[in-house]
Amino acid sequence: MRFVLVSAVSATLVAPLLLSGCTGGEPLHRFVFDPAEITPQTTTLTLGAGEKLSFWNSLDVTYQAGTTLGFVININTESGIPVEVLCDALDPTSQFMSSTFTSGNTIKKSWKLAQMNCGFGPVEKSQSFKITVVPKAEGTTPLQASRIVLELKN
Repeated sequence: MRFVLVSAVSATLVAPLLLSGCTGGEPLHRFVFDPAEITPQTTTLTLGAGEKLSFWNSLDVTYQAGTTLGFVININTESGIPVEVLCDALDPTSQFMSSTFTSGNTIKKSWKLAQMNCGFGPVEKSQSFKITVVPKAEGTTPLQASRIVLELKN
């Protein structure tokens, strides 16, 4: 008779590892915006040669059809040549733990984490970058938000 040893690993241990792999890993920086008073936020990061940034968001918003929400990301390099990246926050490439409800012309979207269809890099050489971010909504009626977060990941 042959015995086979099977090791069961708890789903509570495996799930975070799988989700972390699918969501680009841990953030390099997290911008958490106060929906009542949106102001630009800044951080400085150092990227090594060949590294790039991906942009992820976490949202809970209600808006009218035709409204846009984006992140305006200004990246200043050591060489002094600024780069502006515009990311559409409402149309990500992938979402995790998300819901969308539509009632007439009103749309409510919420997700724990979503990768946006924008990025920066790869960079040619190791250097520091000053990154300033501000969310920007445009439409005929104000966008209502209870959560607006932007994460920077490699």
